[in-house]
Amino acid sequence: MIPFETFFQLLANKQFPVATFIRTPAELDYLQEPDIFHEVFGHCPLLTNPFFAEFTHIYGLLGLSATKEERIFLARFYWMTIEFGLIDTPLGRRIYGGGILSSPKETIYALSGEPDHLPFDPIEAMRTPYRIDILQPVYFVLPELKRLFQVAHEDVMSMVHEAMRLGLHKPRFPIKAA
Repeated sequence: MIPFETFFQLLANKQFPVATFIRTPAELDYLQEPDIFHEVFGHCPLLTNPFFAEFTHIYGLLGLSATKEERIFLARFYWMTIEFGLIDTPLGRRIYGGGILSSPKETIYALSGEPDHLPFDPIEAMRTPYRIDILQPVYFVLPELKRLFQVAHEDVMSMVHEAMRLGLHKPRFPIKAA
């Protein structure tokens, strides 16, 4: 994992950080830290989409000027979209989140009826706790990929401040023992 500052700087400069190691066969289904498989199969294809690329660039710019506390809410927003986002299409619900796409088990689970599928709402996404070591109990569903582009051109930091003011939702998963 790289520091927030480095991550945001790379995205702001329209560069995407890519891990150079690959998971072991025992880790094929899920790995907590991103490996090259996650990057190449989960993120690289969407970086060719102008809406997705613009969102990623602006996200980097926002992160550079954010405080430590604001970055935590931005990170939650990234997790619920770029890593674990779903999208409705004319052909049905699809996956665009790299964390889902690089996990065979999560791919099947995310599109099943087991987890909650909520309409995309940036503030709600920022308020939703997550764990990196479990299948996600909730996914936010975009109406179209262009919505990410639209959000990038809205006042995201006002949304961050509203999410901070409202506070986090109760976790939908067991709290991991420290």
